Amino acid sequence: MNNIHGHCVCGAVEITINEYSNFVYTCHCDTCRRMNSGPVLSIDPGPKENVVFAKGEEQITIYHDEEVERGFCSVCGSTLFWHNPADNHYCMNAELFDEIIENASFNLELFYDMKPKYYSFAGERKKLDRYFQEIQP
Repeated sequence: MNNIHGHCVCGAVEITINEYSNFVYTCHCDTCRRMNSGPVLSIDPGPKENVVFAKGEEQITIYHDEEVERGFCSVCGSTLFWHNPADNHYCMNAELFDEIIENASFNLELFYDMKPKYYSFAGERKKLDRYFQEIQP
């Protein structure tokens, strides 16, 4: 998919992704769950060149978490992205983009070994542990 558009809850931040491979994944790490009150559903647009902050970049608050940055809307608090400055890689909150909700496949769960037992997603998909080793069913 090309040129998909999204925004935070209040609309203060608008984002365009130039290229996207049409899949959603989730992260079960304790940091993502603590920050989002559950697993985060993300898309992987890749490098910064694919991500355009079309409006409201000045409204983005950055939380520096070890080697990565986590971006939030300073007006409504929406989770926007996770960014690794070392390789300039972005992961975006999938729920910001209506076009993704309609068409994407959900095919990967990260940090599956950190997932609490009280929830599970239906269906089968690839599951990786915190060391990015595949967990066999």
